[in-house]
This record gives sequence, structure tokens and C-alpha cells, in this order.
Amino acid sequence: MRAVNRRALVAALFLALCLASAAFAHSNARFYRGDIKASTSWEGIIRLTGTVVIAEGVTVSIEPGTEVLVQPKVGAEIVVRGRLLVRGVPSKPVKFDTAGGCETGPWGGIVFERGSVGIFENVRVHCAAKGISGDLAGVTQRGVTVQGRKP
Repeated sequence: MRAVNRRALVAALFLALCLASAAFAHSNARFYRGDIKASTSWEGIIRLTGTVVIAEGVTVSIEPGTEVLVQPKVGAEIVVRGRLLVRGVPSKPVKFDTAGGCETGPWGGIVFERGSVGIFENVRVHCAAKGISGDLAGVTQRGVTVQGRKP
């Protein structure tokens, strides 16, 4: 009887771990890494597994309620050479965060290069080492919160 109970317990723990890892993995997420060379729109769950570079002449628009989760501890950042338009609304802000939460370590941040353009409306940036930085001459911000930056 003890062997049956032990097997049932092991099976239950295995199932719980599988369900927890599936939820963490965001099965409906879209994954990005490297150069973005064509204009696109992001919505839902976006996972960045390395640095993403928005090329000159390219626009990335991010829809309200989108969560951009960046792989921690790999120096991953969003480098903007083109246009990054992040338009959340008060009831559905856009969130940038470290995948797995800040406890797993910071991600790089959003870095604008000279001549780039950014619009940030109702945005939360969490656990980014650089926050929103670089040449901010072409960047407008309204309703932006940057929290949990690490030095």
C-alpha cells in the first residue's frame, strides 16, 4: 500500500510541476531575438530571448495590455534605431519585465539610438538595468513608471 501511495504522490508532484512550467512558459507567447527588419505589431505575451534591434526605418507598435518578458541575465535589451510605439491605456498598460520576475535578475532595458523615435503611453518598465535610456530627443512619455531598476 505504501508503494501505491508513494507512486500517487510522485505522479501528483510531477503533474503539478508540468502545469506550473507550462504556465511559466506562456504557451501562446511569440519569441523574438536579433534584428527586426520589417514593421510589426506586438500583442499578448512577447518573450525576448536576447537583444532585439529595431532597424532604421522599421516601426514596432505594441498594443494595450501586452506583456514583454525579457530573458534575465543575458544582457538582453531592446535597441531602437527606428520607431517604437508603445500605446497602453490606463486599464491595460503595456508591461516590460524580466521573464520569471525580478528575483531572477535584471534585463538590460530600452535603449534609443540617435534619430530614433519612441512613444510611451501608459507603460510599466520593471527590473531593467538601464530603464529607458540613450538619445531620448525623439521620445515622448506619458504615464510611464520605471520600477526596480538595478544599478
